[in-house]
Amino acid sequence: MGSHVSPFPNQGMDNIGMEDNEDNVIMDEKKFPRSDTTLSQVDLDILSKQMMVGKEGNIISRMDSMGNINKDLNSEDSPVDNIPVANFFGQSIQNSGVSSIKWNPFRKKSGILNVMHAQSKRNRMVSKHGRINTYNRGRDQHERFLKDFFTSLIELSWSWTLFSFAASFFISWLFFGVFWYLIALGHGDLDPANFVAGSNHSVCVDNVNDFATSFLFSLETQHTIGYGGRATTGQCSLAIILMCLQSIVGVVISACMAGIFFAKFTKPTSRGETVMFSKNALISIRDGALYLLVRLGDMRQSHLIECHVSGHFLSKKKTEEGEVIPYHLAQMEFGSEVDGTCEYIQPFWPLVVAHKIDKNSPLYDLAPRDLQTRQFEIILTLEGTTPETGNTVQTRTSYLPQEVKWAQRFDHACVAYDKELSKYAISYAMLNSYLEDRTPRLSAKALDERNNSKGGD
Repeated sequence: MGSHVSPFPNQGMDNIGMEDNEDNVIMDEKKFPRSDTTLSQVDLDILSKQMMVGKEGNIISRMDSMGNINKDLNSEDSPVDNIPVANFFGQSIQNSGVSSIKWNPFRKKSGILNVMHAQSKRNRMVSKHGRINTYNRGRDQHERFLKDFFTSLIELSWSWTLFSFAASFFISWLFFGVFWYLIALGHGDLDPANFVAGSNHSVCVDNVNDFATSFLFSLETQHTIGYGGRATTGQCSLAIILMCLQSIVGVVISACMAGIFFAKFTKPTSRGETVMFSKNALISIRDGALYLLVRLGDMRQSHLIECHVSGHFLSKKKTEEGEVIPYHLAQMEFGSEVDGTCEYIQPFWPLVVAHKIDKNSPLYDLAPRDLQTRQFEIILTLEGTTPETGNTVQTRTSYLPQEVKWAQRFDHACVAYDKELSKYAISYAMLNSYLEDRTPRLSAKALDERNNSKGGD
């Protein structure tokens, strides 16, 4: 949601402004919409707003000085603008075939898109899509990855996985084919003099006359094809031992291939794509305390199990002794309750998770004007278990200072009860909608000092 002009004369832009004096902070006059209406009327208003999003674009709700709600169209692009309620395997049913852009496998990515993607990762440890923006610079770490061979194979791309298994099969066929050729050569099976009339020479393997037939027999033995043209005889014990060894090696390679393929198929690498986070983090006041708010949701009907959320604050830290930690990760507690407690959530619909900005918070001394000067990154992580495979999924996003909006709160218009269908209607297109409130433009520390001074008086 882009920056917009505030209707309050003393608050300026979203992230621009000085701390207000006590006279400019009006706490007792704040009004919240739909406070005096019935629940049915609230549902009707939300349903109409959700329908307007699909026709007219995303809506930004703003509250004027009288507490009235004004709805404006969002001029920025949103990644969830055209998401319908009905989904099938994560695909749109209603909008299938609507787009006029045809898929072209030979089309190259636009240079503008590459530049925008690079800009989205700049100065971030975690991108907005959850990818960790790091790389290993050491040269002696490949041996450690080879020691964890199974995990390394699972993390390989599909092209390298298919190539490695095809190469392992071909090398094993070739390796044993050489041994079958050497057995036939050492036993005299390739000497024409042993096949003259009246000779009683018995071969080790029938119909193995050169290296090509040795390679074919190796392939047939390892995969128990059994065409019937070539077979071992009881004349060579070495050939019997080699056939047993090749059969065992073939079973081991096939078992490894099946295990790695199954692990790659069940690896929930793309499950996090259906978990959505709000574009901005908001700072608002709740029950007299400042909170950092983020909205998230799981689009799938089969929601994650044992879902919990956590946060970290990445910034520069300096100790009293003068030690400078350039990239320090401090823990931030997020919860689904109004006061920021209870890290476990039920993502039936988009939820707002809150972090209470108190003395234990790294944002305790953060003021609105500090969002323009300080450098930090707020990393939010959602972890849960997929009910289909039982694997753990971890998806994350991050927020830079310019993505934190002060004196804003989310518009609770993502879910409403539809009486006609007797179901709850959910709109993920409203995930980023927010409206202004009368949060004082003071840091939590300054706000506590002001409240304590009033209490002392």
